[in-house]
Amino acid sequence: MSAREAILGALRAGRALTPPALPALVALRNLPVAERVARFSAVLTKVGGVVERCHDIAAALRRAGELLDAAGARSVATSDARELAALPSNLASDVRVVPHDAPRAELLAADAGVTMAQWGIAETGTLVLVSACEQHRLASLLPPLHVALLPVDRLLGGFDEALAVLRGPAAGPPASRTITFVTGPSRTADIELELVVGVHGPKALHVLLVGPG
Repeated sequence: MSAREAILGALRAGRALTPPALPALVALRNLPVAERVARFSAVLTKVGGVVERCHDIAAALRRAGELLDAAGARSVATSDARELAALPSNLASDVRVVPHDAPRAELLAADAGVTMAQWGIAETGTLVLVSACEQHRLASLLPPLHVALLPVDRLLGGFDEALAVLRGPAAGPPASRTITFVTGPSRTADIELELVVGVHGPKALHVLLVGPG
C-alpha cells in the first residue's frame, strides 16, 4: 500500500494518524566550551559567516582594525559598548568613526559596523544583541560589513537556554530593550525564491570570539 493510500484510508476510517518519530534533540546545555565554540563556528560558517578566536579584548580590537582596513572601510559605525572605547586607536587615522546616535543617513552610509554581542547560540550559530546592554541596532543592521565581538563565556548551547537567559535580569528591563538575533549575513528569497545576500542588511558578518580556551 502506498503512503497516499494509507493516509486516505486512515482518513476514511476516521483513525488518528501516527506522526513520524522525531529525531532525538541534542542536549546542548552541558556542552564543554570547546564543543560550543566548534559547533557555533561550524554552523555560522555554513551560512556564510566568518569566525575567529582572539585571546582578549585588546587582540580582538586589533583584529577588527585589520579586518576593516582589509575591507577598505573609511567610515565605521559603532555601538556604545564600553569594550569598544579603544577601537578608534586601532583604526587608520583617516577612518571616520560614526557614533551609535548619529543621524540615520550617516549610519546608512557607513562602510562597516562594529558591535559587541551579549550572547551566542551554538546550536544555530546565532548572535544575540540586547539594546539594554548597548545601543547597537543600526550599527549592526545598516552597514554592509558587521564585525561583532562575542566573549566565549557568553556562548550558550541551545535556543532554549538563550530564551531562559533573556527572561532574566541579565538582559535588562523588558520594557526598555530590543533584542536582535543575527545568524549570518542578511539574506532573502522573497523574489522568485532566489536567495540573495545583503538585501536587508550586512552582506558580510565577521565574529571575533574573545577569550582564552
